[in-house]
Amino acid sequence: MKKLFAIFVALVASLSMVSTAQAVNEDVTGTTEITSISGPLYQALPKPVNIEIHAEVIPPPANVTVDPMKNTKITFPEGVTFNPNEKVTPTCPDSKIGPATNLSLGPKALIDLCPKSVIGTGISPLYLGKYQAAPLNDPVLIIFNAGKDGQGRAKIKIYGYSKQTTVGVLMYSTLKGRVLDTAIPVLSSDSAVKFYTLQIPGPVLDRPDLNIKIKGLDKNYARATCPASGVWKTNSVFELGQRDVSTGQPTSPTVTVDSPETTQDCTGLKGSAKLKGSVKGPSAVKKGAKGTFKVTIKNTGTGMANAVKVTATGGGKANAGNVTPGTSKTVTVKTKVNGRKGGKTKITFTIKGKGVSAKAVKTVRVK
Repeated sequence: MKKLFAIFVALVASLSMVSTAQAVNEDVTGTTEITSISGPLYQALPKPVNIEIHAEVIPPPANVTVDPMKNTKITFPEGVTFNPNEKVTPTCPDSKIGPATNLSLGPKALIDLCPKSVIGTGISPLYLGKYQAAPLNDPVLIIFNAGKDGQGRAKIKIYGYSKQTTVGVLMYSTLKGRVLDTAIPVLSSDSAVKFYTLQIPGPVLDRPDLNIKIKGLDKNYARATCPASGVWKTNSVFELGQRDVSTGQPTSPTVTVDSPETTQDCTGLKGSAKLKGSVKGPSAVKKGAKGTFKVTIKNTGTGMANAVKVTATGGGKANAGNVTPGTSKTVTVKTKVNGRKGGKTKITFTIKGKGVSAKAVKTVRVK
């Protein structure tokens, strides 16, 4: 039973998104629940959140077997991100947990290989051999930080294990934009996933029988904002179908179900911007000449700083546009330097946005 189960997904403020549709004889349901880890959510400032994702195939009670889940594609609301941090949860490399790893060792042994890389956990009951009458409820999932790809997109790897069958599997996934694409390989006897639930960072997964008590270690791995509209939108696509266990080739048509777009209310505070400026530039400029200065504008507040402009003593100007909270922008300002030759003069850079302002000063020697 080398491929018992494998599941993958991850992501997205205090609510639950559900989509249900009919495929063959099964219903498919996907839900995403997002809750702030601490304090309110904002419209512009990303806050750490707990993300729980649940995907389930619901067969009619009269059905003897269940069509296996082959793939799920979940498009999450804008403003939800994964943020790998090597200092908090370092990347777990394939040299420690990868295709060559003995996955039958169990979760305790695998966690010991990358103990600081756990970002979440989950569960995934199965229908053995596709039969409703034979559910297996013990499988667990451990999610590890897998770093970023060449395009800077967050990667995760999930280890799944069932004590009852002593089988383990390993899956990889990359969050491409807002779409998490999860392929579920053929399981033993083409078994079917009943449902999977993933949580990042999630609560503690306490399984004394497996000698594990673990949770995600980075509370900032998942972040989210709630838009001014107060509405989040999500879409889900499921693929169901049967495959040959030996070859992986389809033995029945693959049924694709596009779930209708779902909306969910959320509450995001507008917040307020707070600007801070700093300047770098020449220490000396010829009298009457223009010096070129780099002005960095940082928004340390909780709201968007809109239409930010910079003006300087000597007539210099620059537009910085909008500055998102928690980020900074650097603009170039060329401005005339006046003053007594051989003396020093202070150049004041005034930073203004809608309802917010700041100043930065640079002292320059006049040549």
